[in-house]
Amino acid sequence: MVKQSLGPVAVGDQFKLATPNGPVFMVIKIREMKPVDHAQIVKVRDTKSPTLIAVSTLLNRDFYLPVAPENRITPENDGVLRGT
Repeated sequence: MVKQSLGPVAVGDQFKLATPNGPVFMVIKIREMKPVDHAQIVKVRDTKSPTLIAVSTLLNRDFYLPVAPENRITPENDGVLRGT
């Protein structure tokens, strides 16, 4: 399946707030909107409330830092049942 992308942002990418211990967000959908395109993001540890954010803001390293693929966090509720 091809990941939906808009330039350097793609569905499944994770971004961290550019603060110490900031939360991690994951792109779940990209909406092409005028004049500014938006990404629908969700907090990785709390996937209940998706939010729209401007892609230009998401790419601004003063606000968000990309999470490297090897450091990605698995969402808490990924639909897989696990035994304890």
